[in-house]
Amino acid sequence: METYLTEEERVEALKRWWKDNKSSVISGLILGLVVIAGWKMWQAHQLDGQERASLAYHQLTQAAEAKQVDSALKLGDRLIQEHPSTTYAEYARLILAKLKVDSGDLEGARLALEEQLSKGKDDVLKSLARLRLGRVLLAKGDIEGGLKSLSGATEKTAGSFLGLYEELRGDLLIAGKRPSEARAAYMKAKELGDPSPLLELKINDLPAGV
Repeated sequence: METYLTEEERVEALKRWWKDNKSSVISGLILGLVVIAGWKMWQAHQLDGQERASLAYHQLTQAAEAKQVDSALKLGDRLIQEHPSTTYAEYARLILAKLKVDSGDLEGARLALEEQLSKGKDDVLKSLARLRLGRVLLAKGDIEGGLKSLSGATEKTAGSFLGLYEELRGDLLIAGKRPSEARAAYMKAKELGDPSPLLELKINDLPAGV
């Protein structure tokens, strides 16, 4: 580093440095201001998007609770299209699937749940969607499809739903006339969770000797 003997030399050195570097300094300052402004605009946009998604979800739940099925379906579809990357969209798919099951549209429910499995990011909601998909496929009579949807479920992927997964597996196996395998699934479900009276009834109704 240079050592300047006088104040005048320091001033002259500063002037020379400024002359040589002022363009890059000014450009850097402008770039920094642009980055900061862009970041603030992005944050504001994200916040606004979350607020609009929240409002849309509130409208959806209100319509669903009021049994306004057509309105709820439209609101749900719009929410998913306009805010696809939000958790609200994931909940909306589950609500739409339930509404479609209640109205007898099992195929529509299947599509909504499969979309949640392919596009959802929340592991818990995906586990719930997989469980509901299995039930929809059972109602459709697609036994192999239902079993396939539950295949590979582990404590990590199914979480607290693992006992329900095994109970549903048993239901599918009963529907597929495989009672011995169904018993094994029911007994595993009993081990994994609090046995419900319905689960006990299912076990007791199995043919003797299987």
